[in-house]
Amino acid sequence: MAVYTPMTLLVIGHQEDMVNKVKKWDEKGFFSMVGVLDPLFDQAQKEIPFFHSAEPFIEQEIDIILMAVKEEAYRKETEKLKRKNRLTIGPETFWILEKMARQIDEIQSLTEEQKFFQTILMHSHEGVQFVDSDGIIRYINPSFSRITNVTPEERLGKHIEEVSPNGSLNKAFKTRAPVFGYKSSSVGSNVETVANAAPIFVEGKFIGAVATFQDVTEIKYLTEKLMEHEQDQSRINQQSGNGYQAKYSFGHIIGESEGIKEALHMAKKAARTRSTVLITGESGTGKELFAHAIHAESKFNDKPFVTVNCAAIPEDLLESELFGYEKGAFTHAVKQKLGKIELADGGTLFLDEIGEMSPSLQVKLLRVLQYKEFERIGGLRKINVEFRIIAATNANLEKLVSEGKFREDLYYRINVIRLEVPPLRQRKQDIPLLVQKLMDKIAQRIGFHPMQVTSKGMSILSEHGWPGNIRELENVLERLMNESPSSVIPDDLVKKHAQKMLRSSTKKETDTPLVSASSASLLSLKDIEKEYIQRTLEHFGRSLEGKKKAAHSLGISISTLYNKIRDYQLE
Repeated sequence: MAVYTPMTLLVIGHQEDMVNKVKKWDEKGFFSMVGVLDPLFDQAQKEIPFFHSAEPFIEQEIDIILMAVKEEAYRKETEKLKRKNRLTIGPETFWILEKMARQIDEIQSLTEEQKFFQTILMHSHEGVQFVDSDGIIRYINPSFSRITNVTPEERLGKHIEEVSPNGSLNKAFKTRAPVFGYKSSSVGSNVETVANAAPIFVEGKFIGAVATFQDVTEIKYLTEKLMEHEQDQSRINQQSGNGYQAKYSFGHIIGESEGIKEALHMAKKAARTRSTVLITGESGTGKELFAHAIHAESKFNDKPFVTVNCAAIPEDLLESELFGYEKGAFTHAVKQKLGKIELADGGTLFLDEIGEMSPSLQVKLLRVLQYKEFERIGGLRKINVEFRIIAATNANLEKLVSEGKFREDLYYRINVIRLEVPPLRQRKQDIPLLVQKLMDKIAQRIGFHPMQVTSKGMSILSEHGWPGNIRELENVLERLMNESPSSVIPDDLVKKHAQKMLRSSTKKETDTPLVSASSASLLSLKDIEKEYIQRTLEHFGRSLEGKKKAAHSLGISISTLYNKIRDYQLE
């Protein structure tokens, strides 16, 4: 879009009313006032460049000369500056400038409105498609391509009858009448959509038609997820009173290594304040355990401890999960729901995997931290809150900040007290303690008698690198306990699993083909697809952003991916 360059304007003669008007136009960017030329006037306004001679302007580029005073001395100065491409206006034709200023003002307003609506269309979650009066497709927004898997190159410049003869847009184009709630599936895609379309008339003249549509498949999926989450939360509430209590204390953190002692020391200092805490460390190191313990040890341990896993909840639902919503805020909001921020009032809000939070939500969270207030979705009332945030991540936030994926100002807000939880490979002397404690915990949970490993078995376990950290160690121990023929787990069984883990680690580091020549005939097409989707999800992650990248990599829409995840039970 071309940028408007204001015309330069010189005023000859200090006529106060005219000069003040031109000055206002200059401030609004309608014209660029180069100054006032007046050979007889000495008391010029300080903020306006003032000149007594025409000499500085003879070679300067000036578009308009306004002769505000019609006296001989001023005529002489004006004559010196007359050029072929300069417009000279006197007091009697000053209205021309006033009319130009009004028109420039209108054009700038229209330009701002155009930018405003372009931004809305670019970031709208709904797909949008526009045709001109001849039925030629002139515009589609990014959400159109995201939902349908149709690129702009495939659609723009083509007639709507050619590419979508049975769609809502073609119907509105042909009938010149609105179309509401039109259900269909996009050509070349199994995505089910619901569309609204309408003709566009300007002063009675038909100039085209526009259609907006939503992906019903995605809405259904998100609704199901929301209902599942609500049911899960309801069960938690029934089991533990209000469901928002810290479950672990510092006594649950096991270890005597220097790394874990340092982390415990920092955590206990953090428990004595209400400052924000950022817990970093690899997946499976026990970051959430530290968060629970910090709250449990704090002076406000009788207040709520509310957990939100930013990676486990789809982006579309995370906002309502955090901020809550009013009844009627959207289709399925049949009653008011309090968000986790409101529920954490007076206590602690634990944001796990905060690095997965979308930029738009980061902005809203930052505002809550700055002003200690928020609004529910669909609400108008400001709600004041006071809580401590503990955030955790296994991502490199500094790198995300440098890449523009995480807001620098939010990073500084949460990075007040920094607590690094060391990986298990850096605290191998803690493995014997952890093994026995974990085995006792597992035995109690699954109904086994106490079990143990030999000194040799313990040495084998201590030699492993444990890329999955304590979570991986606990899973391996449970498998060993289930397979063991006695209460003392045989060394051979421990060695067998250690070798499996080693092979598995080596295999992950090597790029292997999906199906080898010897095994290709043993897998069905569905099995191959399932495994490929699973590997793609493991590569990109299971957050909503990861699923979008996975869908793009697979060449399918996000809705199709949701369907396959459900069909193959890959959640």
